[in-house]
Amino acid sequence: MSLLVLKPRPLARDSGSLRDDRLFIVACDDSYAPKQYFNFFQLPRVQVYVVPTPINNNRCHAIDVLERLESIDFSGDDERWMLLDTDHYDKGTHLQEFTRIIKEATEKGIAVALSKPCFELWLLLHYVDEGLVETLIDASAVEFKLREILGEYNKRNLKVDHYPLESVVSAFQRAKALDAITTGGMIPLSNTSRVYKLWEVIIKNALPSQLPVEFQNLLF
Repeated sequence: MSLLVLKPRPLARDSGSLRDDRLFIVACDDSYAPKQYFNFFQLPRVQVYVVPTPINNNRCHAIDVLERLESIDFSGDDERWMLLDTDHYDKGTHLQEFTRIIKEATEKGIAVALSKPCFELWLLLHYVDEGLVETLIDASAVEFKLREILGEYNKRNLKVDHYPLESVVSAFQRAKALDAITTGGMIPLSNTSRVYKLWEVIIKNALPSQLPVEFQNLLF
């Protein structure tokens, strides 16, 4: 006889303060930076839950990210997102499998936000114009530039002071402009970060009257 295994819920929905909140369930292939980053921000009526990623990083391929996301229970009003880096996946034999997983996720109603080459490009766009990131050839180059600008960078220990709200607005605008000229469709052929798309729907689902003033100009 098979046993029914209940999926964990990221939030207690019977809590009065959370009952009407919009929940975004996010899974990543980065063990550290995205979870810390989104924990820095608290918006009214919005909850962002980043599914824990294994620290030893042995299960961080796209299929593993999808499986972790699907292991979390969700309701019809929740949004599910995958944040994926393209480095290691967009070349050679890995590309076909990577593309297949993204298509599978999309067919299941899961949104996908890719960063080429890595999530750190999104962090870098908090500080530099989009034209200055186009020639960074890989994740190491992006992290080197980020470290150069901040004076430090450790993805295991992000600093909240490095990401004030006004810098998020700048990153959003730069990333959107950069993505508008990116070719390749679903799999970008040049550097870009589509994390701005997640921010876009987060902001849309917050209470406009309670949004930080920095975000109010981003309403569509």
